Amino acid sequence: MKLIRSYGVPPFTVREYDRLGSTNDLLKSEAAELDDSSVAIAIEQTAGKGRLGRSFFSPGSGLYMSVLLKRNLTPEALNLLTPMTAVAVSDALEELGAGPVGIKWVNDLYIGGKKVCGILTETGMSGAKPLFAVIGIGVNISEPKGGFPEEIKSKAGAAFNDPPKNIREALAEKILKRLDIRLKSFETRDFLPEYRRRSILIGRMATAAGRRGTVAGIDDDCRLVLKDERGEFCISSGEAVADWENT
Repeated sequence: MKLIRSYGVPPFTVREYDRLGSTNDLLKSEAAELDDSSVAIAIEQTAGKGRLGRSFFSPGSGLYMSVLLKRNLTPEALNLLTPMTAVAVSDALEELGAGPVGIKWVNDLYIGGKKVCGILTETGMSGAKPLFAVIGIGVNISEPKGGFPEEIKSKAGAAFNDPPKNIREALAEKILKRLDIRLKSFETRDFLPEYRRRSILIGRMATAAGRRGTVAGIDDDCRLVLKDERGEFCISSGEAVADWENT
């Protein structure tokens, strides 16, 4: 673990490393000593994490970044941080020429039918009170040398076919600026219309919580709304598997 540089993207302070186990783990371990809006970036991760206990492939061809939030957050708001971040990252990618970007509930970004980004939000709690949240963002900027591993190559993609020079730095800055804008109006949930517009599940068949149905929408708490022969039901966590993922 070697610190390459430190710099600011107000209000964020950024530390960039050559290699880390996990940017999320670093910020969680140092959360008590760090200020709000501290950021860690790694050129490479050796123990990158995804949702539901999965690993996240993190070679040196992506952006692996985590953001620490220590501001007042309600337990209810924690569930909205991931979708808000998904919108911010989507906007940043498209500003730099990638896309169009779609969002698969709740945390995955897709371009051209392939996953290019995953988001993982983890929290530190004292009873029911949130002490901090760490938002981890992993973007496949380009295809790694030798291609993606066999087990993910049918689903994983890269945001850029021919990445411009210094794209990692430019993308990190764009994401942080977009996050700052979204966080300033976070309580209004004004990101939800854009999150819904970018959804690649609404109107399609999917299976979640053991039931298969049509994705009817995303409610104001960012729960997935499915409809089957028994009626509508909402899913607040877990994973939805679209029918097209099984073909």
